[in-house]
Amino acid sequence: MVRSAGKVSLAVMASRVFGLIRDQVFAWMFGCGALNDAFQVAFRIPNLLRDLFAEGALSTAFVTVLSKARARSGDAAAWRIARLTMTLQMAVLGGIVLLGILFTPWIVERLAKNYAAEPGKLDLTIRLTRVLFPFILFVAAAALAMGLLNAFGRFGLPASASIFFNLGSILVGLGLALLVDPAFGERAVFCMALGTLAGGALQWLIQVPAMRKEGYRFQWAWDPKDSGLRDILRLMAPAVIGVSATQVNVLINLTFATACGNGAVSALTFAFRIMQLPIGVFGVAIATAALPALAMDATTLDSRTFRERVERALRLNAAFCVPAACGLALLGTPLTGLLFERGRFDVEATLTTAQALSAYSLGLVGYASVKILGPVFYALNRPLVPMFVSLGSIVLTFSLNWFFAARLHAGPAGIALATALSALASASLLLSSLSRLVGPVSRRTWLAAFRILVAAAGMSVVVALADWALAERFVGHDFFGYLGRTLLGVALGAISYFWLATKLGVEEARELHRSVRRRLVRRTAR
Repeated sequence: MVRSAGKVSLAVMASRVFGLIRDQVFAWMFGCGALNDAFQVAFRIPNLLRDLFAEGALSTAFVTVLSKARARSGDAAAWRIARLTMTLQMAVLGGIVLLGILFTPWIVERLAKNYAAEPGKLDLTIRLTRVLFPFILFVAAAALAMGLLNAFGRFGLPASASIFFNLGSILVGLGLALLVDPAFGERAVFCMALGTLAGGALQWLIQVPAMRKEGYRFQWAWDPKDSGLRDILRLMAPAVIGVSATQVNVLINLTFATACGNGAVSALTFAFRIMQLPIGVFGVAIATAALPALAMDATTLDSRTFRERVERALRLNAAFCVPAACGLALLGTPLTGLLFERGRFDVEATLTTAQALSAYSLGLVGYASVKILGPVFYALNRPLVPMFVSLGSIVLTFSLNWFFAARLHAGPAGIALATALSALASASLLLSSLSRLVGPVSRRTWLAAFRILVAAAGMSVVVALADWALAERFVGHDFFGYLGRTLLGVALGAISYFWLATKLGVEEARELHRSVRRRLVRRTAR
């Protein structure tokens, strides 16, 4: 699991880096202004459908059933389920895309009615949404391809497929914009929308050769009574709510953010993009690597191995996400300025985005833990548990948003804080529910969590003092000031955390230290 998670982590890290580059292009072209706000709302709608019917709910149920079918009946049974699922997916999503394009004005007016106060902004959002709706077809096909390859033990290529989405989006979108609208006005936004569609298609096509190499050949297949397909649909129904709570909460944030003034939606989007790096590298990577094995453990009724594997995943997650959260909270301003402050993205946008990032970071461990714990319940055939937790999460997020944004007028930072608190609450409830099913969390895991917190606290003191000293030296907001503060903060933070964690006996830190030392010894010997 650790080796597979390492492969996925590297692929996801590369993908997130290209995602950051894509957002840097948007920030440079449009800043935190009306054009970017309109695009982000338009893109969020098919993105929500992606999590409901592709990468979230359907993908989790698909991998679970496919892994169990392969363990029980062999590859042929797995291929049949894959063909049936892909046929049904294309038929359902094709209809949803047509209906979505038809009812786009109604959908957008419900989500972003405050845009009507600015001339042309609501109409632009509606037109962009119609262009972007077919994106769900490409990314859904890519998600099932990823699930199929994961079930057959291939993790690197599927996890890196989104690199090609970001690469295609940048090259096609920016290339068209430079040809059609080099001043980066309204037409340039539509060019970036076309680039997004091209990137989605590339994300799917890049996985097709690997699927064929495993022996899969697509054929239209239709049998609604097939037991495997019905298992997927049964798991998927509650998973639609269970796994996609984060995206639903982001949609709630989006609705409140449209009332917070120009640029609020863009600031939240850029802040969450930075957050997605540690979520993807740690939470998603560990969950992706663990799910097929957990599904097989559940099939063989090996409860002890199952619980140990889950706790191992949670310890790995905490060992990296806790210090990452502290680092993001303390270095939010220099990191945001380094990544985005150029072109139309000014100092004010940097400060607003950094505040949202610091608030988001408080829930980083919660976000990543939900990515791990949610699929665990599908492996146990208990999909209703994350569904009810997620329903509570959505209600809590809405209530906290109303309190922070509508009552206290805390702006994007208040909206981000509401999401962070909701993620922590969801992770706590899932862990409590899992303890009742497979037994309480072991003393070893609680002790590891305490040691990780102590090491992260010591790291935070070092990073805070170093950043304070450099902030006094670099008074202005310039690239080299941001670069120096970020590099020194990250370097000191990593060194101090892993030194403290190793001394305190955090096993994951010791494993990393041993792995790095072995590699250095081998390289020296050569």
